[in-house]
Amino acid sequence: MKKYLLLLSFLCVSTFLVAQNNKGMVTIKGVLNGDLKGYNKIFMYTRTTNDSVAIVNGHYTFTFPFSEPQLKFLYPEFIKMQHMMYQPFGILISEPGTYYVTSDISKGMQASELKGPESLMLYHQFENEEKTAYNKLNGELANIYGKNWWQIEEKNPLYASVQKSSDSLKEVYLLPLLRSTLKKSPNSFGSAYILTGFGKDIGSLKDKEAMYNLLSQKMKNSSAGAKFKDYIEGLKNSVVGRPVIEFTLPDPANRPVDFKNLSGKYVLIDFWASWCVPCRRSFPHMREIYKKYHSSNFEIYSISIDEDKNSWLKAVKEEKNPWLQSLDTKNISQRGFAVTGVPSTFLIDPKGVIIAKEVGFDPDGNSEIEKKIKELFPDTIPFQ
Repeated sequence: MKKYLLLLSFLCVSTFLVAQNNKGMVTIKGVLNGDLKGYNKIFMYTRTTNDSVAIVNGHYTFTFPFSEPQLKFLYPEFIKMQHMMYQPFGILISEPGTYYVTSDISKGMQASELKGPESLMLYHQFENEEKTAYNKLNGELANIYGKNWWQIEEKNPLYASVQKSSDSLKEVYLLPLLRSTLKKSPNSFGSAYILTGFGKDIGSLKDKEAMYNLLSQKMKNSSAGAKFKDYIEGLKNSVVGRPVIEFTLPDPANRPVDFKNLSGKYVLIDFWASWCVPCRRSFPHMREIYKKYHSSNFEIYSISIDEDKNSWLKAVKEEKNPWLQSLDTKNISQRGFAVTGVPSTFLIDPKGVIIAKEVGFDPDGNSEIEKKIKELFPDTIPFQ
């Protein structure tokens, strides 16, 4: 099956962190060795910001006010202009202070040496150990399914087996690493951030609750800790057969949309974001679905996880989708639905009960959730 999917990787964790209004300045002092062939600029970005400075004699400096813990990503102009493959390289900015980055362009940014606050060093150490663990995991999968195991698609009978083996191996190689990190540094924001970024895809619900409980009370109350707790609640709330939790979110005109008002209809809840290319590719086909079934007690409700309200409003205006739109200002995507990737869709019955869910939405009409919709409504209904 051809399915478009944009995962909420560690890059997206900062989407869910709430500003803590801490005062102070952050300075990133960098050294980038090697022949840059005149491309003497380096970019620093997040999902909603982009900045750049000149590299002078191999040195560069970024200075900015600290507002919230987040990842800042560095991207040398040389890599961009030489059309080299780039793997996002992030620095965890957990507090005001000075952060040091030493890199060699020939080795890539991932080989950089870092110095700075304890949380930065903890995250960086975990990142390196996690890569080693994944190399072992991938080696095991290659031994079982062949070196091209990662190319096995959903339609292949082996796909389910590969997924099951991968989940089992994560519990062997990654779960102990996470537990060890949390036990050693329960009071570090780095631990809370690591748990929020890496803990969602590893272990059972019971494992996730146990890892959360390894954090100190201070870290449980931190923005990252609170978001992971929301995610745990979302796992419980989004089980097929459970009623959707009550929630109200604003529409583009800032009017409240109360989900209770959709009672009595089948509702396709679509979590998306303006920056999500697969989400927006799916909209033309979703408009066809809406046109075909809307007169048959069917509604679509799109909820954006955008950080930037203006970006959301701009995308809403561009897409001109004829159904309900809201911005997730209350972390409903996590607390109510445990969303880990966009697009994510949930099909709700007229009693408000979740009857199907899926990460991804196929713009060609072959998604499992669309098959469920077709079961509920006669295919003979003409387009209106």
